[in-house]
Amino acid sequence: MASELNMHVVASFVAAIAFDVLMPVAVVLWARRRLGVAWKVVGWGAAAFALSQLFTRLPLTQAVQFLLRDELKSSQALLVVWMAVLAFTSGLFEETARLWAFQKPLKDFRRWRDAVGFGVGHGGLESALLVAGMAALGLINMVALSSLDPSTLPLKPEQVEQVRQAKATFAALRWWEPLLGAYERMGAMVFHIAMSVLVLQRFVRGERKWYWLAVGAHALFNGLTIAAAKAAGAVAGEGVVTVGALVGLWVILRFRPREPEAGREAALPQA
Repeated sequence: MASELNMHVVASFVAAIAFDVLMPVAVVLWARRRLGVAWKVVGWGAAAFALSQLFTRLPLTQAVQFLLRDELKSSQALLVVWMAVLAFTSGLFEETARLWAFQKPLKDFRRWRDAVGFGVGHGGLESALLVAGMAALGLINMVALSSLDPSTLPLKPEQVEQVRQAKATFAALRWWEPLLGAYERMGAMVFHIAMSVLVLQRFVRGERKWYWLAVGAHALFNGLTIAAAKAAGAVAGEGVVTVGALVGLWVILRFRPREPEAGREAALPQA
């Protein structure tokens, strides 16, 4: 009944959603003020995420997953292969979008700070729209299910069982677990910036290996995170995210130019 609703978990969901939306805004403002990043760069970073995920990869993978739903339930081997496909396609689609953006619309924006701004826009849209949206949907479902008695619903037995399982999953949530998503967004933002910096090296250094390194690193990051979460729980998955963020921070600082780039005043008019 309504009393089943854990208000501490609700508060954590609300806090996580607020963080997912506001954190990217704060980082964008920081990048604008501190680095002089152009709005055009941030905008194309966000557009690259929308083009590579929201409008292409996610609909395609959801359609294939629906078609293979029975096989994926019955075959553990196929499920593992599918997880690997999801990890690889995530890296392939997103890094290709970065490559195209720096090759075409941002061909005059190929500085380190532009890669940072691009990553901020890319990771920011993912956080504010996709992740916050999924968290909001989870909160709505939790609140709605808390007052439902599955046995009274006009559903098939298997559907009633699915509702029971969903209620049990929400009921088992500890108050801090929704906050893991907010923590993950910080690491993901760093990682997105790092991948943008890596892809930029394709043009700065004139070698394709940097693009493929970004594809492989992205796929490995996603694959290890999923594998750790499934094997040892969400906290273990966030442990992988933490390691990935630290490596990403090293990449960002490793390729930061020793000499200051063109000043903030020179960059802002290009927006």
